[in-house]
Amino acid sequence: MTDAADPAFDPLDLMRDAGAFYEAPRDEAGRRTGPLVGYAGKDGDGRQYVGDIYVNFARAERRPALLQVFARRLVALARARGLDLDGAAGFIGAPEGGKAFAYQLGLEAGKGYIYPEKRTTAAASATAREASEMVFSRHEPEAGESWFIVEDVCNNFSTTAKLVDLIEGHGARVAGILCFLNRSETVGDSYAPRPGLVLPVVAVVHKPFGQYAQGDAAVAEDVARLNVVWSPKKDWPRLAAAMGAARRGA
Repeated sequence: MTDAADPAFDPLDLMRDAGAFYEAPRDEAGRRTGPLVGYAGKDGDGRQYVGDIYVNFARAERRPALLQVFARRLVALARARGLDLDGAAGFIGAPEGGKAFAYQLGLEAGKGYIYPEKRTTAAASATAREASEMVFSRHEPEAGESWFIVEDVCNNFSTTAKLVDLIEGHGARVAGILCFLNRSETVGDSYAPRPGLVLPVVAVVHKPFGQYAQGDAAVAEDVARLNVVWSPKKDWPRLAAAMGAARRGA
């Protein structure tokens, strides 16, 4: 039996075993037999990016022991980078994916945990996710405190930038960004939300997956025939069925 706590074991393999990893299957000709997925970021035309791979961290949240493995790895990686976890007030979980992870990090590091809440500003449509804003209503950082932002997946860092502004608006400071997966092609070990502010980024996995504007030739055909799942977490059974069909046909 594989020891999930073994630091040499690939965290993405653990996600595959947990049924939390999707990659659009293709036939022998390279044509997608399963749908693309929509990502949170938007292109210059204001349309969601799409791609072939999706890591559904919500599936990991159902397995506290697995979440604990990831949290312990991330705490060790953060300390190895010299991040001052002990001097921080704790971890702020970005809704929704970062909340359970931030809670587990708080347990591992013996620090605090809070989170903002999402307030819907526009309903979802046939071609886009719902729009929302973040507000601190149940918990809030206090002036002078230092907090780490926690996310499940980092890519465009748009949520991160908004959360930095929100935290600083309460007079607190952001000490760094922690996540399970950093799939960004442009952001590595640090992120600058504005000139003069550079924040360390630590991830259990840093692996760019790539994303496409909807008009890109690599995805345009699938977008045109509506072969896209815009809300992967909500429509996860469809994605799981596509991968299952591909395995059975292999």
